[in-house]
Amino acid sequence: MALSRVPGDDEIYVGGIFTLRRKSTLVSLGITHVVSVLKYDFKDFEDWEQYAHLSIEVDDVDDENLLGEFENSGAWIEKALKDGKDGKPGKVLVHCAMGKSRSVAIVIAYLLRKYPHHTVATALGLIRQSRPIAEPNDGFMAQLELYKEMGCPGDIEAQPKYQRWLYQREVDLALAAGMAPDKIRFEDEESQDEVKEGGKQVELRCKRCRRTLATTPYLVTHTPKSNMFSTVLNNGPIASLAEINSPPKTPSTNCTSHFLHPLSWMRPALEQGILAGRLECPNAKCGAQIGRYAWQGLRCSCGIWVCPAFSLQKGRVDEIVGAAAPGSGGPSAGGAGGIRLPPGMRPKETL
Repeated sequence: MALSRVPGDDEIYVGGIFTLRRKSTLVSLGITHVVSVLKYDFKDFEDWEQYAHLSIEVDDVDDENLLGEFENSGAWIEKALKDGKDGKPGKVLVHCAMGKSRSVAIVIAYLLRKYPHHTVATALGLIRQSRPIAEPNDGFMAQLELYKEMGCPGDIEAQPKYQRWLYQREVDLALAAGMAPDKIRFEDEESQDEVKEGGKQVELRCKRCRRTLATTPYLVTHTPKSNMFSTVLNNGPIASLAEINSPPKTPSTNCTSHFLHPLSWMRPALEQGILAGRLECPNAKCGAQIGRYAWQGLRCSCGIWVCPAFSLQKGRVDEIVGAAAPGSGGPSAGGAGGIRLPPGMRPKETL
């Protein structure tokens, strides 16, 4: 299967590297633009200069960063189709080595960007109507889901979720080498995604001194196995650094710990550069041991493995539940039904 047209109004074709050898086919189809999604030297292809060319040099491996290319490639394809050549609409060939993974992922990203009604699954299904072998690797599929979740933004680099995803990759590389990461991303010091209004807001306080330790936006949500709908989560760890603005879930009574994202009060412990250790109350007059951390992960009492893990023992903290302040998307600074924060804590410093 050398070349397949993606069903729909757009003149987009998917193929492998050998498609470029079929000069007569490309001419007959009127191909004007080519997107190459692989590392290759194209100097030996005949009449190569007649095509406008976009090169994306990536390997077909799960941990390759293709997500960062989605906006640029999508905008390029859209312009190519519209402006074309010699005053006529363009026709775009997107290819990789086999026309199965990398090229298909780029086309899916274009469809998500151009047609918001599409999901990753429906876009892939559309391509498979003419190219049954279409199957991006698992890493690319996860990146496409994240791209859709972010709303296919024009500036991916500025998205907190993208920045968090990049950091998770750095952490994974460090852990693969048996080391704690050199750089630590403290979530309360970073820009955050907009949190939806409504729902219960949770504040965790040290049971001994009542110092606020964390609030809803910085809790890692996970669902006990008995309540899970996804077999994917049953079979692997929750990458906690990538979960920060998931809809809050009601903590399970089976869980004996709360899991958090790294927060600045943990700095003295985490910047020691060791893989695991204790978490102590940041109140200098208290210093009670309230939990522990492990970059290589911890298993919750409910059976879910969270990695990396920053946990507070439920027996060492109080859980205060209140309503979100209207329009705030988070804990209120005070008022009936809201969570009252300690005096002097500014909103941007809120944990």
